[in-house]
Amino acid sequence: MNQNILKISPAKAHIMRIRIKEIGLKVPEWFDNLSDAELATCYNGAGGDHTPKAIRKILTRLLGFAEEAILIHDAEFQYTQRFYPLDYYSQQNFHAANRRLGENAMVMAKISKPCYSLLRYWRLFVAWNSRHVVDEWGYDEWIV
Repeated sequence: MNQNILKISPAKAHIMRIRIKEIGLKVPEWFDNLSDAELATCYNGAGGDHTPKAIRKILTRLLGFAEEAILIHDAEFQYTQRFYPLDYYSQQNFHAANRRLGENAMVMAKISKPCYSLLRYWRLFVAWNSRHVVDEWGYDEWIV
């Protein structure tokens, strides 16, 4: 398997940042302080660093309509400690990041397909569940 299959370039991160602003996705207040290179470095698709690549690839494919939401979430996992060094382990920060993932993925699902498309409702289901999955299984990755 190609080791960089889930990575993006700084140019793609720049385009995704523009799209995040255009759509009006929710980001932490420090998100704009990150460079495109930092965003590209932190992006690893859906799933944690310790998630097997094959599983991460499947999760990323399921959430393929919400790449920008994944980028924001990956940035939060990677850089929250830099911006909140004293309360990094806070459950409040963890759940806020997960809530943003779910809300942003829901927005992406809604704009990806028209309301009469069954695929839209599948994507809404996946987006809604993404928050609950990371709430349930993501805290160990958050505190690493």
